Amino acid sequence: MKFPSNTTIEQLIKALKDGISSGKINAYFGSPADSHKIQLFETAFGVKLPGSYKTFLTHFNGGFIADSEADNLILIDEFEEAKNISTRILSIEELIESYESLSIDNWKIRQSWEGFYPYLPFCIKSENEKLIFIDQTMPNESSVYFALHDEPARDWEIVFDGFTDFLANYILSNGQPEYSVKSEILKAEDLLVTLEAKFDEKNDPEAIVKRNSAYLELFPNDALSYTLRGNAYFDLHQYENALNDFNKSIEINPKSAFAYHNRGKMLLSLEKSRAALIDMDTACRLKPGDPYYLVGRADAFYALNRMEEALADCNRAIELDEYEILAYMTRYKIYLYQGEGYKAEADNDKIDELLADE
Repeated sequence: MKFPSNTTIEQLIKALKDGISSGKINAYFGSPADSHKIQLFETAFGVKLPGSYKTFLTHFNGGFIADSEADNLILIDEFEEAKNISTRILSIEELIESYESLSIDNWKIRQSWEGFYPYLPFCIKSENEKLIFIDQTMPNESSVYFALHDEPARDWEIVFDGFTDFLANYILSNGQPEYSVKSEILKAEDLLVTLEAKFDEKNDPEAIVKRNSAYLELFPNDALSYTLRGNAYFDLHQYENALNDFNKSIEINPKSAFAYHNRGKMLLSLEKSRAALIDMDTACRLKPGDPYYLVGRADAFYALNRMEEALADCNRAIELDEYEILAYMTRYKIYLYQGEGYKAEADNDKIDELLADE
């Protein structure tokens, strides 16, 4: 049996269903995925999956075709081991977990990367090697790359033209797809210039609100996402929404110095300096010796005209990190207020030097 080159994803799904129902294919696939969860994933992480893979998930939410060895393991209740020795297609839940883990580690991506993490694992081979898509930005669907652990992304090879091509091979090979390197190779890293152009979207406050709202639907107790969305609301001048998010973040994680600091920064901008100082001081107590939080407290002291305390925090921040530009900026203001023109000029020169080095 062989599928014609123009076989659609819908036809392949029907063939898979027919094979399973007739007993010709011994498969263990999950119930259809929630299409809303697929959409949430794309929104939360700023990426796009190939349409054919999304169609597949809405019929089979991940799973594998079992060979005789895997089937024998299943018969003795060793399902996880059977899954691990099989080439398995990831469910949307597994993809989210795997993608987030890879993105946190910046797996196979340069440290200077500023776009959305672009590598989307959708299939795990029995040797734990990955088949991946590249974030869907091109007119045609992403090719399938064989992402070997020991090789950099520039050396990954295209092994299937897309998910439909992969699935046809997967069905015909009874779950043991045969890989062949395509003659026309577009390296994974060749697409990154286009993808990095999405950086502006990454920093747009409305987009940040949208992404973190989706993420919070997936993970409702993620304190950091509330803080990040609160910052975006603050940038949009939606102060009540921002305050609600900061409060929720602190409720979930009362030891989050970052949440206290950002709530304090908003309060400071609203000229609620005393309340801001309480939050900034709490952040410093939670993260003692962190120059970033010391500068935040210095700003609150400055707003309350407590210059000596503000100066002490700035000096301490600079002792801890001589490149902490925010400390020089706040100390510059303090020196100007105190009439210390020579010292203020020296700090201004330092600020220019640090900005030039960025």
